[in-house]
Amino acid sequence: MIDILKDAIDKIRALITPPRYLSWQTCLLLSLFSWIMAAIAESSLATPFTVMLLSTLSWMFLTIAIWWALTDNPIEIGDVSLSPWITAAVMCIFLFQPWTPERLQLAMGFWPVVATILAAIPKFFNWNLNWKPPLPNVRQELIVLLLLNLLLSSWIMFYFRIQHWFNDYPSLMAENLDNSAFVYRFGEDSQGTSQANILLTSAANSLVKQLNDAPWPRVERWLLNLDNSISSLASGVILNTLSEQVFWSLDAPRPESVANGYQIKLRANWLGPTAKKNGYYVEKVCTIMPRPLKQRTGNEPQAAASSTPVAQVTCADETTEVERTVTLDAPST
Repeated sequence: MIDILKDAIDKIRALITPPRYLSWQTCLLLSLFSWIMAAIAESSLATPFTVMLLSTLSWMFLTIAIWWALTDNPIEIGDVSLSPWITAAVMCIFLFQPWTPERLQLAMGFWPVVATILAAIPKFFNWNLNWKPPLPNVRQELIVLLLLNLLLSSWIMFYFRIQHWFNDYPSLMAENLDNSAFVYRFGEDSQGTSQANILLTSAANSLVKQLNDAPWPRVERWLLNLDNSISSLASGVILNTLSEQVFWSLDAPRPESVANGYQIKLRANWLGPTAKKNGYYVEKVCTIMPRPLKQRTGNEPQAAASSTPVAQVTCADETTEVERTVTLDAPST
């Protein structure tokens, strides 16, 4: 076991020992030295500029060492070299510090472009930095590579843009996206929940709170002024995602008469982008029925039975999604 460990240490030492002053091993050792000095400076409460300078030097030497080492010992899959991609990944991580989610997304978006630049530099310069124009067929290959990597970079950024849309507008995930050329659901848990349920549930609770046990004449006045009444219900609703709130509106059609009471349909209208041709709305049905203030019994006077009735409001738990239809007017003659 000791011999195996000793052989491994000897191989690592032989790998990183510089064969000459100017080599990738020298850059790697300088990177390690700068990183150790940066750690010591940070622990000894040195100035932020000193720590930043040492950390930057460490990343610069590491990037140069990886580029140099992969140039001398390329990693290839078939005829495709992975060396520019590996070096570009390290360089993007270095350039887009600090590593916030937004900056890492930018790093991934620029990664193919940086890899193209690194792959093209040896075609124009040698190690002595002498300009050497590439042959026409090489220039053609570089142009095709640049265009392909620009397309790949655009797709990466487009992926992150779609994810931002779904985070800002979660109701989009509740849509049927089976025919989408850009969105694919992985697993059943990826199905989103429409914010219409929150809007309608909150509006229904406010409706019950305002009208339940209210005198019946007051309820009828409330229904006569339905547009303003619905606006008051919607004013206090706060959705989970504030940026989506501008795409929802609450209204209700004219109440329908049911027995001695009314049936009102609260509608949450989606005004944003949708997979449905004409848009959609979500309904929740609430029933408002009158009931006597007191139930008459044999011992109570007749006047108690003629008391003004009050409202009893019940709202269904389920909601119904309805796709809008466009009705074309007949042409005038």
